[in-house]
Amino acid sequence: MRKISLHDASIGLSDITSEVETNLMGPIRMVQAFLPHLKQMKSAAILNVTSGLALVPFPIAPIYGATKSGLRSYTKSLRVQLKNTTIKVFELIAPAAKTPLNDEFRNLDGYNVKQMDPVELVDTALKGMAKDKHEIYPGIARILFFMSRIAPGFMLKQLSKAGAKEMAG
Repeated sequence: MRKISLHDASIGLSDITSEVETNLMGPIRMVQAFLPHLKQMKSAAILNVTSGLALVPFPIAPIYGATKSGLRSYTKSLRVQLKNTTIKVFELIAPAAKTPLNDEFRNLDGYNVKQMDPVELVDTALKGMAKDKHEIYPGIARILFFMSRIAPGFMLKQLSKAGAKEMAG
């Protein structure tokens, strides 16, 4: 996840597509590579990690949110296509976590996000999978889900505050 101002002409297409390759195409390629093997198992699971930002745009990181939205759509389609197999398809809709991913945003004007402990995040994911919850919403991700349904315009306005000066162009 990177801060990107779409006004910045120095950001090339290859720079943007590398984020798409990592966050969207990487998981798709991995699933395609392992699918024949997984189909031979008595039971198997795929866990794709998306983000609360798959639910609501975070304008200062437009490519990241787009890739996570795309992965969310792919995961839902994958679940439907594999419903008559022994493969379970899960999605972890991860909230902001205390990892280096968020370091770039820590001092960003308007960025005030509670970050989840990664150990707690993984624990929640494993418990959700054990309970066959196909969509797992740890911490604030559950609130993002509901708010994205109830007040999407409000959520976009709130998330647009982070980095507003940098995005002004």
